[in-house]
Amino acid sequence: KIPAGSVIGLQIHYTTTGKEEKNRMQVGFRFPRYVVRQELHHMQVTTRKFEIAPGASSHPVQATRTLPVDATGLAMFSHMHLRGKDMTFIAHLPTGEDENLLSIPNYHYGWQQNYRWQPGTKQFPKGTKIEVIAHYDNSKFNPFNPDAAATVKHGPQTVEEMMFGFFFYTDANEDLNLKV
Repeated sequence: KIPAGSVIGLQIHYTTTGKEEKNRMQVGFRFPRYVVRQELHHMQVTTRKFEIAPGASSHPVQATRTLPVDATGLAMFSHMHLRGKDMTFIAHLPTGEDENLLSIPNYHYGWQQNYRWQPGTKQFPKGTKIEVIAHYDNSKFNPFNPDAAATVKHGPQTVEEMMFGFFFYTDANEDLNLKV
């Protein structure tokens, strides 16, 4: 939902190329032609509190968030930079059971994509903890590593790192009955 009078902001990551470049970005909105029943929600399963030591070949970074409602899972998305090696999403259900939701064993910064379930097929009870575990390769054996001698922290530049596991869902009990 975008309330009347809102301002839309975009966060774009640019890397300098040493020459003048042009940006041809566009944003378009498409409004639903049907009654909207549920709002799309997402959780950023993330942390900014990490340091990857020089030469570390499989440095772990972990974060967990808890679903505030009974949820229908829609999709997941992984975001790291050049040292990102792998990422795994795990659901820790209130019953004590664990379920591996997604494993990306060979992450590549240039191949970011979303991972979706068939609509309506994945249910999670309120209180489910979504854990994301990522590993980073800051060694000289990583051909994409800009500097294996650097200690790497969270940051917006591609030579720094990020750890974001996005989890998209709807509230299973919501009925907005919204006409746009």
